[in-house]
Amino acid sequence: MQLTTSLGASATHLSRKHRALVALYTLDASQQPREEILRLNNVSEADVAEHEEEWLRLRCRNQLLT
Repeated sequence: MQLTTSLGASATHLSRKHRALVALYTLDASQQPREEILRLNNVSEADVAEHEEEWLRLRCRNQLLT
């Protein structure tokens, strides 16, 4: 499961928050290097850290729904 797009984050209209969430899901599901995932989603470590708590809530919620 790969959530990054082949077009790259710069070709999308996603907000920084949504790019960070996509990066977090990709980091969780991927064997790609962390730096590459952050680069492809055009986010920093600070962006990922800022939205990690929300990502954890979303993961928990999605697991409860399945």
